[in-house]
Amino acid sequence: MDWAVFVPVFFLGTIPGSLLNVLIYRIPAGISIFSPRSFCPHCKIPIPFYRNIPLLTFLFQFGKCRICNGKISVQYPIVEFISGIIWSWSFSNFNWQSALFLSLLLSVLLVITWIDSQEMLIPFNMLLTAGIIIILGVGFQILDWRIALYGSIAGPVAFGFILGITFLVSKRQGMGTGDIQLSAVLGGWQGPVNIVFIFFAASFFSLVSWIILSFFKGFDKNRALPFAPFLVFSAVGIFIIEFYLETDFISLFLV
Repeated sequence: MDWAVFVPVFFLGTIPGSLLNVLIYRIPAGISIFSPRSFCPHCKIPIPFYRNIPLLTFLFQFGKCRICNGKISVQYPIVEFISGIIWSWSFSNFNWQSALFLSLLLSVLLVITWIDSQEMLIPFNMLLTAGIIIILGVGFQILDWRIALYGSIAGPVAFGFILGITFLVSKRQGMGTGDIQLSAVLGGWQGPVNIVFIFFAASFFSLVSWIILSFFKGFDKNRALPFAPFLVFSAVGIFIIEFYLETDFISLFLV
């Protein structure tokens, strides 16, 4: 990893993190992402640019609004920090075209993950944005078009099949249509083989999380968990494993 690139790009990468926070807050609320400018969610007073510096504003203001003293959610510095990591890691390990593609895609997936974890909702406009990024990745030959095409088909087909079986057995919808659409995006990114591993990994982690929640909060067979965070976590995990081991994920299971 090139640390001479990582450190400065990290701080630059926190800037789009502020935009991600805007998307996370405004999309579920049905507020335009363009107007009005950034404001305090408590007193609604616009925030001047010099008090809207990623990470630093939260630290210097002790996590509170300067005007009304309302508490600022820890979500804001966390998202900005993750954004900085995404951009710095990408540009430290890939050429600028691939790094830009990866940074944009992971940023959108971060928004999808965060909104779904809070609202049990996957915004279609974010899925559409991710799909466009995948298409651009194919167009600029960052992704192989065959793998992207087959993966984008395999994801929804496999997930739809499992969804149908689950409904027939339990009469409950195990996943939403947003999860199926997200599988097309992740399949387009990582291909038809990896999307299967992504699905099983996500299912495993969601089951473990459900068991842990049941242990602490009591058993509730109708308790639902957002599935997008597990899908994205699994997809990113598999991508990182392949990168550092310099091999396809399936090769780890072959003798």
